[in-house]
Amino acid sequence: MNIIYTLIKIVVLLALLLLAVSNTQLIAFNYLPGQMINLPLIVLLLIFFIIGAVFGIFAMFGRLLRLRSQVNQLQSKLDKQAKAASESVRTDNIAITARPVESSNTAQRKVSN
Repeated sequence: MNIIYTLIKIVVLLALLLLAVSNTQLIAFNYLPGQMINLPLIVLLLIFFIIGAVFGIFAMFGRLLRLRSQVNQLQSKLDKQAKAASESVRTDNIAITARPVESSNTAQRKVSN
């Protein structure tokens, strides 16, 4: 499976390298009215890719925190239930082994009655 991931990474890297080599021409980027900068196209594409990735991470961050909180709550609940079950089993074992033992006199009285 690691070989497949490595091959996919190599293919993506080669595709990005091919894209970078074939898009080296300078373009005029107007970022504010009257403000212009000349950049290679691949640099501009890379900048906007990084900006998009950052926005995507921020968009998923809230959901990630909610899910982690939910996992912690469920884990706590599971731990409490496991502890309660363990206590229940322990008290059941104590109740089974702690039966009162009848003395031989009491047993003889029951037989004679």
